[in-house]
Amino acid sequence: MNTDSVSRRHALAGLAGGAALLAAPGVLRAQTKTVAVYTAFVDAVNALAPAFTAATGFTLETVAAGSGELIARVRAEAARPLGDCVISIGGEGIDANSEAFEAYAPAGIDAVRADIKVSDIWSPFSVTVPAVLCVNADLVSEAETPTAWADLADPKWKDRAAYAGADKSGSALIQMLQIVHTAPSDEAGWALFEAMFPNFIVTGSSGAVPRGVAGGEYAVGLTLEDSAQRFIDGGAPMRTVYPTEGVALSADAMALIKGGPNPEGARALLDYVVSPEGQALIVGNFGRRPIRDDVAAPANVPPATELPVNNPDPAWVRAATPKYRELYLALARA
Repeated sequence: MNTDSVSRRHALAGLAGGAALLAAPGVLRAQTKTVAVYTAFVDAVNALAPAFTAATGFTLETVAAGSGELIARVRAEAARPLGDCVISIGGEGIDANSEAFEAYAPAGIDAVRADIKVSDIWSPFSVTVPAVLCVNADLVSEAETPTAWADLADPKWKDRAAYAGADKSGSALIQMLQIVHTAPSDEAGWALFEAMFPNFIVTGSSGAVPRGVAGGEYAVGLTLEDSAQRFIDGGAPMRTVYPTEGVALSADAMALIKGGPNPEGARALLDYVVSPEGQALIVGNFGRRPIRDDVAAPANVPPATELPVNNPDPAWVRAATPKYRELYLALARA
């Protein structure tokens, strides 16, 4: 999102959000039972808060924004951090700014699927399919529905396709990288994205994409599987498309902010998220896939074995992220 939306003081009794700034550093450091969470998925943090508070005694205070904005905030506050941890953001941004974070292996990390533990700095929060298409079924017929990433380069989608923007949204960055990765070469992949981009309406917010498709503002959008599924479950006239070139099955990230005012509380939160209880809450409330095999996957999404999974190599992602972010910024300014 373009501006921070902040919800404060989520204690056991209630989760009313409010637009406010975090308290001054001295105040936060005095409130040792409060964990300051920077998150791109504030609804999930809010849903975890009551049980986490009951289990640990810590309360949660959240700052909600897109992954890029949160990383920029952590960097700006590095001399005197206000946040304790980041939750549910793109891991690429954490890896690219590893000096601002502290490596931590949460309790229970050995139960996490080995294929999604790809960084020593951050831990998985949940498993996502971050790059799918959501299509408004009232605006797009079955015959017209795009089935491949390359379909969105067709001029007929101009001003009908929504994309959050790789400079504002971690999921949008992953979507761009997925398009590049699944092409026959990186050069061909970037050329495809360049051809698609003039058709896009850039929303600046990942949440605005499925919401706009569900409401008929856009015909199609690049989004996360679970974001689309929540609107479908709510009765929206939408369908999810897994592009034939391939989708990624990957994890969003959580990590400790180095020098945060409440490291004990932040570590407790990461421990809770990794636990079976925490994962069951995330799956049950939001349809995310779990990071552990001993927690049941959501019932309303296809099994991973039925998806055209085409995961990029983590080393390629780390090398490609700064390159294609810069190329994207130049493309967006043109």
